[in-house]
Amino acid sequence: MPADAGYVALRAALTMGQEPGLRRFLASARQPEKTQWALLSRILTANARTSFGVDHSFETIRSVADYRRAVPVQTYEDLRHHVERQELTGEKRLTVEQPVYYNRTSGTGGDPKNIPLTPSGLKRMKTHQRLATHVWSKSAPILSGRVFMVGGAGVEGHMAGGTPYGSATGKLRENQPRLLKRRYTLPASINTVEDYESRYIIMAILGLADARVTSFGTANPSTLMRLLTVMHEHVDTIMPAVTDGQLPDRLAALLDPSEDPGLKPQPGRAAELQRRLDASGRLTYRDIWPRLAGVVTWTGGSCGVAIASVQPSLPESCIVMEAGYVASEMQGTINIDPASNTCLPALYDTFFEFAERDAWESGSPEMLSMSELDTGCDYYVVVTTPDGLYRYDMSDIVRVTGWVGSTPTLVFVQKGSGITSITGEKLHEAQVLDAVPAALGEHGLIADFFIMLADVDAACYRLYVEPSGLPASATADWSPSAGHGANADQSIATGVDSRLRRLNIEYDSKRASGRLTEMTLHRLQSGTGAEYRRALVAAGQRDAQFKYLHVQYGHDCAFDFNAFAEAG
Repeated sequence: MPADAGYVALRAALTMGQEPGLRRFLASARQPEKTQWALLSRILTANARTSFGVDHSFETIRSVADYRRAVPVQTYEDLRHHVERQELTGEKRLTVEQPVYYNRTSGTGGDPKNIPLTPSGLKRMKTHQRLATHVWSKSAPILSGRVFMVGGAGVEGHMAGGTPYGSATGKLRENQPRLLKRRYTLPASINTVEDYESRYIIMAILGLADARVTSFGTANPSTLMRLLTVMHEHVDTIMPAVTDGQLPDRLAALLDPSEDPGLKPQPGRAAELQRRLDASGRLTYRDIWPRLAGVVTWTGGSCGVAIASVQPSLPESCIVMEAGYVASEMQGTINIDPASNTCLPALYDTFFEFAERDAWESGSPEMLSMSELDTGCDYYVVVTTPDGLYRYDMSDIVRVTGWVGSTPTLVFVQKGSGITSITGEKLHEAQVLDAVPAALGEHGLIADFFIMLADVDAACYRLYVEPSGLPASATADWSPSAGHGANADQSIATGVDSRLRRLNIEYDSKRASGRLTEMTLHRLQSGTGAEYRRALVAAGQRDAQFKYLHVQYGHDCAFDFNAFAEAG
């Protein structure tokens, strides 16, 4: 069989299977309101006899306005007891179809969110992914060689009722066509390696050994940066493994022995890569994968910083393709033109509502439909899905970038107020409010004021704390002379970091893999909190209703806390 026969067969299968669906998807953009109401009607009719449907009178709803009156905006905590009850008892709480899988993601507190997927939901997810793969592969020869796909484990454990849960990216890998999965560089079991340093070393060995890679897929582009760092930090382990065509025993033992990692001795390649490294001091992806045609990843929000950092390392012809606004909860958009990264909402599968950003944050939002949005404006997103999420607050902000037919194209901007996400960790204010006082209390200290800022450029969190004039105990004193200098500050930061890792599984994952760097603590001068309050009031916030977010993006915060930080 010719070397490229597999690629020809794969592209033919994708075209035959997905091109009709792509045409239907594009046609839906001509009448978004009609498509969306038809979807919502199907969801309400199918689930009218569920507990949630009965409680909210689904059978009487005849319009979107009726739906908004009948069902308040929901958070996961509003739905958690329904999810858990349906899983344990099989009662039809949210959906008539029983969930067969749960996408696990971080929750507000210590308990994760388990997002249900029904058999129909799994089928939709497979359709979305194959349609997206078809579109990406039409734009560049990303499937002509090998595919370097980074994701999570498809099954991480089982719910109390026995249903599996895991990573959405792991489940997506399972749904890919067999012809495509045969082209993967990384074996599936690499996603079950718990030690992140070992996982990245294995990925680095297999990646450096495979010059045929033409596409790289990862949810967050910080993975690309981290992989390069690991390649250089562990070059003395990696290069001999490429030369000998064999993983070190301790690493090989971490993989499923039934999977062949595909390594062969390549002393010539290892020597060439070592020469390039010796000459420049650092390998680039141009050196490693000269045929790399496309990187499929998130490009919106804070991911843009990582993209800007890694882009100079890519081959000149390599296209960075937006993976789309996709979350554990739903399929938001599909990229219909990777050259311009134009992303169209998945009108057939997710019912959308929007609220203008300032109105939402002021507490007086008017919910809007697709046709009521404006180009260039930012909106919060509320979704309804066939898998049991009703008027669900995504806590995401998207921006309208243009229009296809009568449908706006969308790009993810950032997590909403009270939630930050540098590299996918989705850190909640409630988690910070839990972790910071507890860590201070371990040192017998309290704070008059504290705020945590997400530094996107440095991929870390900076905690600013104004010590209280009244310590939590009679003997506590937050000053260098009392032993609370730089070392104590770092100890407190470590304590906060440890608590956040316990509270937030995704924060822990990003810290373990090095995609989030170490937290820093900065003591503030006395009166800084009052100065911050004055600044916000001067900017228009009512003094009597003063409040601030304890975690926010540094680029959203106009106040210069560094100017009020104590030295040392």
